[in-house]
Amino acid sequence: MVVANAVAALAEVQSTSFSTARNFTLESSTVHKLLAALNECTEWGQVFILDSISSHSPQNESQAERIIERATPRLQHANCAVVLSAIKLIVSQLEGIQRSDVVSQVVRKLAPPLVTLLSAEPEIQFVALRNINLVIQRYPEILQEEIKVFFCKYNDPAYVKQEKLEAMVERNVSSLDIFTIIISLKYDKIRPQILDKCGDDPLPR
Repeated sequence: MVVANAVAALAEVQSTSFSTARNFTLESSTVHKLLAALNECTEWGQVFILDSISSHSPQNESQAERIIERATPRLQHANCAVVLSAIKLIVSQLEGIQRSDVVSQVVRKLAPPLVTLLSAEPEIQFVALRNINLVIQRYPEILQEEIKVFFCKYNDPAYVKQEKLEAMVERNVSSLDIFTIIISLKYDKIRPQILDKCGDDPLPR
């Protein structure tokens, strides 16, 4: 608890500082101590720690892989905020890994928790979708086999439908896939906006 509170306080100081220089940097030894303390922290304490480590630049691929390995169990956490923070950390550490096989293996592990978040309340879905759209820009193959999660339900709020369709466009899916989803929005005001982003795809208007 003390460690998490200290990290949260330092992060707050950093975020409110007028200086452009980083006042809060983590050394490699400190990072591993913080990861070891995760099990003793509350859910929000874990969020603060994971978020703080996500700004850490690993010294080498081996260190990045160790950090990812320690953060991966948080992908199965019951708290959505912990899951999202773990995803943020893992994606940031993937930038330090050059081996494509390792990157592909880790990216595949991110898909199930992202899909699970899309079955939560609309507010959580919206936050999850915003994060998914960012991840897709870097790893478009992450939800390649999970197209159905972007299907708009009749009772989805407009802001959730908007993000689902934005995610479809970011994935560069085929015209058939886009049509399959948009056909359910025949009378929805969102439809023309998304069709415009689809460019010259042969979709009925």
